[in-house]
Amino acid sequence: MPVSSPKRAKKRAVIIGGSMSGLFSAAFLRQIGWDVDVYEKSSVPLVGRGAGITTHPELMDALEASGAGTKDLGVEVPKRFSIDRNGNITDERALRQILTSWDRLQQLLQQNVDPAHYHLGWGFERLEQNGGKVRVHFNGGRVEEADILVGGDGVRSSVRAAVAPEIQPRYAGYYIWRGAPEEKDLSPKTLKEIFPYFVFYLPPRQEVITYPIAGFNNDLRPGHRRYNFIWYRVADAAQLREMNVDENGKQHEFSVPPPLIRRDLKKKMYADARDIMPDVMLDCVMTMKQPFITPIYDFTAPRITFGRVAMVGDAAANARPHMGFGVAKAGGDAQALARALANHDDIDTALAAYNAERQPIGNIIVNHSRKLGTHMGVNLKTEEDRKMHQLMQSDGAVMDWIAVPNFLRAYGVP
Repeated sequence: MPVSSPKRAKKRAVIIGGSMSGLFSAAFLRQIGWDVDVYEKSSVPLVGRGAGITTHPELMDALEASGAGTKDLGVEVPKRFSIDRNGNITDERALRQILTSWDRLQQLLQQNVDPAHYHLGWGFERLEQNGGKVRVHFNGGRVEEADILVGGDGVRSSVRAAVAPEIQPRYAGYYIWRGAPEEKDLSPKTLKEIFPYFVFYLPPRQEVITYPIAGFNNDLRPGHRRYNFIWYRVADAAQLREMNVDENGKQHEFSVPPPLIRRDLKKKMYADARDIMPDVMLDCVMTMKQPFITPIYDFTAPRITFGRVAMVGDAAANARPHMGFGVAKAGGDAQALARALANHDDIDTALAAYNAERQPIGNIIVNHSRKLGTHMGVNLKTEEDRKMHQLMQSDGAVMDWIAVPNFLRAYGVP
């Protein structure tokens, strides 16, 4: 049920970040009677990103509670299975899941925010805290004052950099080639054998995952959907730095924008795919219009509130994507923040309660993602890491652990 606080006087929150974390935060804070403004540094609407997202019960609950709902959320698959180099099924699990997309979630959540309070093209620069207020400075000289500042601006959060610059994401030692070929471009064999399902292909120290998602503009009609393709590969920090040089020779610190990925890298990726991929997955690779690279980073934080600043989602703690839980975590953080503010008259007490509830959960999620990442065989520092790595060499074990619902129950999280 949505949280509510009819007795509370109007308070104001400024939210940095106009994606999932920011939109969830805006929705839940509005429900408790707060005035909310969302500021996004991009000057153009956040659309067309195309990434697939696995749904979890926590995400479904947050979407319903926020008012966004789950209507036409995505494509349901009846099962998952793994295949070998020849395309033969090696193991399978009956597991019904709804696979959605970044675009669809952004569309649903955006409807909860008054366009007059969603501001594009304003980059956060700095903040000041004084007398229970936060003054927020943006590019262009804009200044806003609020009772709290919410940092919902992702793994490279500029808000977190301002309040806790010592907390830095660390590279996990592997990256993803990914894309979303259109259903209409795939071969009849691919459409028949793997398109309707959540499929794994697991060559040594690699992991390929595929599943269907909606097409552009949330088109769920057969023939108009897309197929999410994720290919995990190992690269050390020096290799990643070399990959982060773009087509024009510019060195990027973290990742290269998709249109600027070097042609030689894509050529090498296509050649590697031809060497190792089953026919149906090679078909996916060769029909991706613009494959792109996502380096994998993660971090935990000893706290997620700093005075009147509260971090949510990936800005608070960023997990590796093996669980597909990032948006679910964002919704849970935002809901917990609003609940704490509704349940405590004193804002500082409320933020302390939010930190006490969600900071440990963020750490659990990140550490669980690291456990799943041992499959890649990178940085196996402990005996526990090595044992988990050995377990995850089985196709069945990977399917039992990767992107499965309700994994938090094993840690005592209700």
